[in-house]
Amino acid sequence: GLSVTGASCLGELLKVNNNSLEELLMGDSRQIGDEGVLSVCEGLQCNKTLTKLNISLCGISVKGASCLGELLKANISLKELVMRSNQIGDEGILSVCEGLQCNKTLTTLSIIRCGISVKGASCLGELLKANISLKELVMRSNQIGDEGILSVCEGLQCNKTLTTLSIIRCGISVKGIRQVFKIIWSLTTSCPVYHI
Repeated sequence: GLSVTGASCLGELLKVNNNSLEELLMGDSRQIGDEGVLSVCEGLQCNKTLTKLNISLCGISVKGASCLGELLKANISLKELVMRSNQIGDEGILSVCEGLQCNKTLTTLSIIRCGISVKGASCLGELLKANISLKELVMRSNQIGDEGILSVCEGLQCNKTLTTLSIIRCGISVKGIRQVFKIIWSLTTSCPVYHI
């Protein structure tokens, strides 16, 4: 995997030559952490071609998520962000959601096993009320429970773009699932796919 030094070099390279890069797959590079992600995000600030960023298993925490939030505010090409198994928690997803409030291009957000709970789910619900580009939200294995999924569903009621929601292993009870289905069936989104 990539180290902090490697990520720093990559960030510098991206600043001078990033006119054709479409996908950056840095998954399973646990050593880069927040410092490495900061370097890469700085390099991508002016990028207009990157469409996919995979930073799964990169040892990212709240600080790294904050850098990603800033990148999302500025980037005009990114369509897919995969950040599976990084412990960003509720505070980190808040930063990402703040970035997505301004972003009009991201269509897929994968935040599997990111330590998100009820508070983070509330942020995602608020995001869904305002975001006009997100089509797929994969948030499996985050313990949001019934209260969290209801916040997400409240956002879905205002959202016109999301077609795929994956909430497997999110600590939702049978009662919570019933509530989800009740809300889902009332939506008018075309061809919704929900993984519960």
